[in-house]
Amino acid sequence: MKNVNMSECQSVIEEDEIDLRELWQTIKKGKKTIFFTTLIIVFMTFIYVLKMPNSYKSEAILIPTASKGGNALGGLGGLAAMAGVSLGGGSMTPDIAFSSLLNNYGFMKDFVEKNKIDKYYERENADEDYVFALGFRGLYDLFKSEKKDSNEILDREAQVYKLVKSLQGKFSISADKKSGLITISYTDYDRKYAPKMVNMFLKDASKYLVDNGLKNIDSRLNYFEKEMSKVEAFELRQSLSQMISQILQEKVMMKSKQYYQCDLLAAPEVPYVKDKTKPKRGLILVVAFITSIILGIFIVFFREFLKNNEEEKEVEGERE
Repeated sequence: MKNVNMSECQSVIEEDEIDLRELWQTIKKGKKTIFFTTLIIVFMTFIYVLKMPNSYKSEAILIPTASKGGNALGGLGGLAAMAGVSLGGGSMTPDIAFSSLLNNYGFMKDFVEKNKIDKYYERENADEDYVFALGFRGLYDLFKSEKKDSNEILDREAQVYKLVKSLQGKFSISADKKSGLITISYTDYDRKYAPKMVNMFLKDASKYLVDNGLKNIDSRLNYFEKEMSKVEAFELRQSLSQMISQILQEKVMMKSKQYYQCDLLAAPEVPYVKDKTKPKRGLILVVAFITSIILGIFIVFFREFLKNNEEEKEVEGERE
């Protein structure tokens, strides 16, 4: 029994060796196919990466200021809530506030129209500051002209909507959990326009949030002032007076900040011409090279499979 098992194992090993040799012979026979498949795909990929402009990122780093007085209202917060008045003091941080506005279509639409961002991107020489590999932009201009001719004409609302969605993808807002620092960045092909976009967004978003905050503060002040005029007890009047004083301090603090609840640590700057974020041309070419080899081998084996299948059918036809 042992001898039989050993002989069976040896026959299996021999069959495997024969199969591997056959596979290698098939690859050798189809080396031209693999070579030309790899050459064509790598060449097309090379053309593709050459026509892609460099993408750059500019960012602003903000230091959030601690918000005080949110919990100092004590039991008066419940009294105001019963009256339908919001006293603020919520847990919304500046990064969440900025992110909420970024994802709000109404605000972003006003942002685009107010700053005429659509006009900037639609102008004829919008891509004059784009940077390309080897300083060659001929391929980009060639494909760009064809793309323009094939684009459908969109109505104004559709154009703004498309631009807003594009901007939302280019902006990034994050907060470091350890340091609390907030980073607002914008990525674009135009490295000179990227810092302008960050500054415009910070300015408009801060103004929007501060205006809403001041309206909220004014409603709180009106509420406490009305309550104070009704109250006769000295201790309660004193507590209300302290609350009004704290709210006024909050109002002054909010007006004193250039950005909503934040101080600027690092202003956005024009990125250095070699400091691109995308595309990773070397990585793209390596992936294309490996993928093309695999595809070439697959084509060779598939052709060999079809050839063997046809030969088997011919043999079966001759037997019949």
